[in-house]
Amino acid sequence: MQRIKDFEYMNVYNIQGRKLGSIKEIYIDFFNGKLKGFEVNRRGLKKENFILIEDIITLNKSLIFNKFSKVQGLPFCKIKSMDVVDKCGEIVGVVEDIIIDPSDYTIKGLIISSGFINKLIKGKNIVLLSQIILGEKFILYYGSYNVLLKSMPHNFTKGDCYEET
Repeated sequence: MQRIKDFEYMNVYNIQGRKLGSIKEIYIDFFNGKLKGFEVNRRGLKKENFILIEDIITLNKSLIFNKFSKVQGLPFCKIKSMDVVDKCGEIVGVVEDIIIDPSDYTIKGLIISSGFINKLIKGKNIVLLSQIILGEKFILYYGSYNVLLKSMPHNFTKGDCYEET
């Protein structure tokens, strides 16, 4: 699984191998749960700066694409830091990131943070896309509190990260 942070400031190249800039914004289709494309931070006065997912040739450490298109979807900056509220009207947290499946670029869930101290102690909550409704001012979470997914901070020891030779 990948996060939006994995795509930010990634270098963008065209088919001829010329660097055109870096990824500035990610656009999503919240209703269908899909990633729509990327907005490129280009040098110069060029107006074309949106790349559809269908026009991407490869997306690893850098993005190589075929052609520019018209902007489609909702920019992630519109829902980042948006409040997530449960059925009782209590704030669960704010949207921090999105979890994306790299095989088909579907959105699997949202990472919700409930504050800096809670993030360090309890970790971040992960809510599935099927358990939320996007509103104009906040996101409604109508899922169950019986099953909670969390992203916990953890420590790596010397042997956990790599093999010693």
